[in-house]
Amino acid sequence: MRIAILSDIHANLPALEATLKSIDSQKPDAIYCLGDLVGYNVWPNEVINEIRKRGIATLAGNHDAKAKKVWHDGTEGSNYAYSIIGTNEMDYLATLPAHIRLEFSFNGKPIHLLMVHGSPYSNKEYLLEDKDEAEFLNIFTDTGAHILLFGHSHKPYHRILPAGNGTDQEYVHAINVGSVGKPKDGDPRACYVMLTLTENSNLSDKDTITVGFIRVAYDIEKAVAGIKDSPLPDEFADMLRNAY
Repeated sequence: MRIAILSDIHANLPALEATLKSIDSQKPDAIYCLGDLVGYNVWPNEVINEIRKRGIATLAGNHDAKAKKVWHDGTEGSNYAYSIIGTNEMDYLATLPAHIRLEFSFNGKPIHLLMVHGSPYSNKEYLLEDKDEAEFLNIFTDTGAHILLFGHSHKPYHRILPAGNGTDQEYVHAINVGSVGKPKDGDPRACYVMLTLTENSNLSDKDTITVGFIRVAYDIEKAVAGIKDSPLPDEFADMLRNAY
């Protein structure tokens, strides 16, 4: 089973189009999106409609949840990104779920996968790579997850944490899938994850769960032009070019 996971598109249609082309070439068995379809750029409706057309199961990110609250707050500054969302598209954002759970069973042993936007507790909470190990493990205990997939910080990483003791040693996996439309890790290319599970995948052998980070070049200047030709702050364009 090969699962493509993307997140944080932020109305960047050129980045999404290039990412979907890359995903199509990989031929995954499933595709999921962890939210933040809107904000920061001028193609929220096109992004939403492309996700819907493909039937990609999607979560509500913090910007998706925020959109309706500021929908009519004017057309200047950062709120312009929300004011251009269509009525049908806004209705779609309002119905997105907070979490997606999957359960696999390999050789009679379950592997529970949980997808969230920020954390299981809030779509605004950052799960950073240097988070205290005990606190991170508490999240896995609280949720019953073995693989936790999330975005929000726009900084991709795969952190493997030991769970259990002695002969019962197991490992859990914290995976930030990065950002398609607004990376913040110094690499301006779009980023998504390909998660591979096989019949031999198990929690005792951390190498049997494979996580690949795929970077995709796209027409950044087209995305920059979309910002500069709109009432959005020019700083948003600098963020795309410099990935901060």
